[in-house]
Amino acid sequence: MPKRLFVKLLLGFWLITVLIAGTIVALPALIESTQTIAPIQLERHHRVVELLANSPSLAKGITRAQRLFGPREVPTFKHRGGRFNNVFVVDQDNLPINRRKLPNDINFAIVKHQEEPHHTSFHFKRWSVFGPYQFTHQQSTYQLYLREGEHNRRMNFLSSLRDNRWLLLFMVMVVSAVCCGLLAWHITRPINSLDKSAKRLARGDLSVRAEDVALRHRDEIGQLAQSFNDMASSVESMVQNQQRLLGDISHELRTPLTRLQLACAISRRKIGESEELSRIEQETQTIDGMLQQLLSLSRYQMTNDQPFESVDFDQFIDDILENAIFEAKENGIELSSDITPNLRLNLQWDPLASAIENIIRNAIRYATTRVTLSAIQEEDSIIINICDDGCGVAPEHLSHLFSPFYRVSSARERDSGGTGLGLAIAHKAITRHQGTIEAVNNNLGGLSIIIALPSAI
Repeated sequence: MPKRLFVKLLLGFWLITVLIAGTIVALPALIESTQTIAPIQLERHHRVVELLANSPSLAKGITRAQRLFGPREVPTFKHRGGRFNNVFVVDQDNLPINRRKLPNDINFAIVKHQEEPHHTSFHFKRWSVFGPYQFTHQQSTYQLYLREGEHNRRMNFLSSLRDNRWLLLFMVMVVSAVCCGLLAWHITRPINSLDKSAKRLARGDLSVRAEDVALRHRDEIGQLAQSFNDMASSVESMVQNQQRLLGDISHELRTPLTRLQLACAISRRKIGESEELSRIEQETQTIDGMLQQLLSLSRYQMTNDQPFESVDFDQFIDDILENAIFEAKENGIELSSDITPNLRLNLQWDPLASAIENIIRNAIRYATTRVTLSAIQEEDSIIINICDDGCGVAPEHLSHLFSPFYRVSSARERDSGGTGLGLAIAHKAITRHQGTIEAVNNNLGGLSIIIALPSAI
């Protein structure tokens, strides 16, 4: 095969054009060949004509011609215990001289000859009929039709094309469509495979690589597949290095942070409580929480060792709701739930539980009076909707809420805002479950977090 896609396209379309042109040029000649009688065959037919013309009795001449030429040169055909003659003579009115009924193929040949007088051979499904050969016997003019039993199917097919030009056009279109379809399939199959791999990479599956169907191509598509693999490997390596560095830094910061907390406790014991020590303790707790979330984010992105298990959603959400209801009451918030029974999920318990818990706590933090959680089945997915009636989020911020350290301006105050990592951790956990998560403003004026997870079959 050519090594360049350009050459493949050029040669492919050129060969298809040559095929169509060759078919258009060759078929008329092949079709006309159905009207040509071989010299040996024509000589045989003339011998039959001479025999009939010179016979004292026309009926005896027909019998003799059938006997002499039937077994060897004009074969007979047995049908329902009788023999079909192969020699047929009609008068000027196309009536058989022996007053017997003519076979259908002879009648068809007579009709076709009247329509196309220049044709002297007619090909049917089971027979080929030749004639009419005109001869004179005892001052009367007759016409001879000969039926050949050695039927040529190619002649019948070409004769059908001759009589139906639309069939010829249809055949040319079918051949060209098949050739173009094979060429298109050869090109689009690896491209579709690459498209699927690229979409998986865009969804965060950094382990995806181009499939063999694309790599086997020795042209630009194969080069593109190899470049895709190199790119995916580089991206995976960079992300892993970044997350590893983030985890290492977070881990290393725990030691000086612990010393700072210890020093703060010693100072409080020596000099007593003060506003400055309280501020230091508050900030160290904030940093400690941020480091814990950073470590969780790094762990979710770099490891995937926890097994998936099929779990009833009611059983999974019970403990989360119990803790959330208690926390909501402490903050004067009403938390209600509406969960369709018998929902099942394939899940990693701890990451998904942590994700949903973070989202519910976020909703409680920003809600004014109430938070609702619902879970329903839609086709092959379970849709979880967590809503609050808070102040909502400006539309331009919605698409960035799941980015690490991203916080809208109204949430930057320490009293109400978090570290900007909770939703990022939730996003990673949901993505690992082959699900989706999005944030939208609801009709209560607050924010809704909608999670779609594939249900267990």
